Amino acid sequence: MDTRKRVLAPLLLILALVLGACSASGGSAGTAADQAQADGAVGMDAGAPAEQPAADESAADGSEARLADGGVEGLVAQAAVAGDGAPLMVRTVDVELLVEDVLEAVSRTRAAVVAVDGWVSSEEVRPGADDDPGWATLVLRVPSADLDATVTTLGDLGKVTSSRSSAEDVTTEYRDVEARVATLEASAARLRDLVQEAGSVESIANLERELAAREADLDALKARMKVLQEDVSRSTITLHLAEDAATLAQTVPRTGFLAGLQQGWAAFTASVTLLLTALGGVLPFAVVAALVALPLLAWRRRVRRGTRPGSREASPGPSPAVPDGAAD
Repeated sequence: MDTRKRVLAPLLLILALVLGACSASGGSAGTAADQAQADGAVGMDAGAPAEQPAADESAADGSEARLADGGVEGLVAQAAVAGDGAPLMVRTVDVELLVEDVLEAVSRTRAAVVAVDGWVSSEEVRPGADDDPGWATLVLRVPSADLDATVTTLGDLGKVTSSRSSAEDVTTEYRDVEARVATLEASAARLRDLVQEAGSVESIANLERELAAREADLDALKARMKVLQEDVSRSTITLHLAEDAATLAQTVPRTGFLAGLQQGWAAFTASVTLLLTALGGVLPFAVVAALVALPLLAWRRRVRRGTRPGSREASPGPSPAVPDGAAD
């Protein structure tokens, strides 16, 4: 009995030591596993934002490759705006006209613009009064291909007093906006993919916030591109119409005391002007005539004064009376 106890005691001690060592290693292994799992979760949360620069770089590379190849969207926009690689020009024209009737000229202007599929962007019209000529200002939008023909048609409305035109090259700006749109579209597509792949709420929130910012910038750039396309495809004509004051005075009769006074004063000033004009025309001839006539008159007077004494001596005096007796 004592012998068994002596044998079992060392065995129990060895078993206790083995079990203690196993439990310790198992606990440390579990702790390491838990730590690895936590690190993986943190890495996933931190990895999603870290992938964004890589996504942007890949998006930029893809957009650059698409732009280098021409791209379907770029070719469509280019063909719609310029065609055949022509420069993108924004043309504007400013024309001033003298017309007989401003209202009739405005009506004919509207008809000419509608005929070329254009429209009146804005207008301001003031009809003429008794002695106040009317005027109008219209801003017209017409297809760029019909700009020159439309300006020629508008010139037939009256007398052209002024005409100015300008052209602005927006090719560089349009190409820059087009490239930025392509880059943002690729970046937004990549961010949408990352939102689907994100594993935490925080990562999804960050990605969606960044996606919203990219989409807002993309919408603004697309709006700017649309404005440029519209400005290139359609030109602007600013038309200034004014009634001719001389024509208005002939067509509008004036009556009354003031009208008679104005007409009388106008006739008086016209007569004075005519008289002064005639005097100015005759004056050079009068000066030349005076230079010739004055010496002649002076010479003639001297001749007359020199011939008067001689003529008196040569002239016979009266014969003396003879008595009748002496005559016999």
